[in-house]
Amino acid sequence: MRHFLQLGKVLHYIDTQLALDTANPAPSSAQNQGAQSFDVLSVDALSVDRLSAVACWSKFHFQRQFQQHCGLTVQSYIRLRRLLRASSQLAFRDNTLSDISAISGYQNSESFSRAFAALMAQSPTEFRQNPDWQQWQAQQQKLSAPHHISRSITMPAKPDIVEFLSTPVIELKHLGSPALLGQSIRRFIEFRKNNQLPPSRFATFNFLYTDPANSADEDFCFGLALAVPAAVAASLSLPDGFHLGQIPTLRCARLSFVGDDHQLEALVSYLYRDWLPQSGEQLADFPIFVQRKTFFPEVAAHLAENDIYLPLQPAAAKNQHSVKEQQG
Repeated sequence: MRHFLQLGKVLHYIDTQLALDTANPAPSSAQNQGAQSFDVLSVDALSVDRLSAVACWSKFHFQRQFQQHCGLTVQSYIRLRRLLRASSQLAFRDNTLSDISAISGYQNSESFSRAFAALMAQSPTEFRQNPDWQQWQAQQQKLSAPHHISRSITMPAKPDIVEFLSTPVIELKHLGSPALLGQSIRRFIEFRKNNQLPPSRFATFNFLYTDPANSADEDFCFGLALAVPAAVAASLSLPDGFHLGQIPTLRCARLSFVGDDHQLEALVSYLYRDWLPQSGEQLADFPIFVQRKTFFPEVAAHLAENDIYLPLQPAAAKNQHSVKEQQG
């Protein structure tokens, strides 16, 4: 457990440093004329000496420990995190290639393109036009061990019991392999842009209809939704697959957290496995859902703000169920 805590500190530190790439992107090639060339910035902040100090390990042992527990060398992990963030910018945003290169810590588009193609087997332009989602998912899987370490130190708080007020939404359901979810996300983002429905004004929700860990690919279902007033929704022409829906007024357990989707999965498991049996609550007939307040890639993945809502039966129904149990 001590090793996990030390590595968890390192992973969080790396995430924080990589987030600085967005706030302070690498200068362009023109700005660096005459400077010594190197591909990736933040060398000192992410050096073995610095990272081993964060872990409180000797630098002679740090790299072996990191690879043993994370399945990647520390240099490979940092490169993978940068390039996967770049892939999300390419797939879901309109940033230019030079901007993405700089945000990813590379001094020029050529070095970035070479590194990206080596990882994804597509050039950045090819990936933007027609992403190979299977390859993208395969690269994401390499982060499973580090994510497990990161979430192992998460200590969830007790959720609040709140009333979620009825909210009309427009929803796109993704049906099929989770590896292809990116296709639906692209359609969802395109719909928002075409109809001027930015996340800053129209809240974003996800409905977790099925658990990807316990569902066959053909049974996986995931909802992408945005809150839209009924009058606005009625004026829109909805593409195939989009439909009007409603989140009803619900009594919910709300768990707010800042973190990535791997932490989300862990907290959903916590609500079902640990909190619910001890709470005495009964579930309502509505799927668990998440409000995305800020999200990747606008912010670093570990800084995304989310509210998880677990729908519960009304208090009166809960009391009636308790009386029946006592009588039984």
